[in-house]
Formats: sequence, C-alpha cells, structure tokens
Amino acid sequence: MMLTDEKQWTDLWENGTFLTHHIELKEKFSLYALYDFFIEVELDFKTNKIIGKGHFKAGETLDRYAGNIDINNI
Repeated sequence: MMLTDEKQWTDLWENGTFLTHHIELKEKFSLYALYDFFIEVELDFKTNKIIGKGHFKAGETLDRYAGNIDINNI
C-alpha cells in the first residue's frame, strides 16, 4: 500500500488473480487475490466502471464471498 494509486492498479492487473463477483441491489464488487491479501474493486452497477477499491486479509468484507469461492485453495 506504499505504492502510488496508479502503481497499485498496475500491480493488481498484472499480478492479481480474479476470484469472483458479488452483486447487491445497487452495488457490484470484484474480488481479487494479490500476494497475501484480497482486493475488492467496487463497480458502478449501471456503467460497470470502477468507483473504488479496498484491501483486507479477512473479516466481514471477505465473509460476503463465503459461498462463492473456496479461499483455502488460493
């Protein structure tokens, strides 16, 4: 997270592994694995354009993907 925002995006696209999507009523998220943590990319539901990102290793954010992937195989 010490990289510039631009370098963080480049690192995600070059080295990240797409895992799954999560869709709610007005929000859409894409989950990626990168090194030893997860990156969640938030997308505008109508345009599918990126509007934000977050990173984490575990917790409630990761819990929303519990039925979509087996994180033990990552």
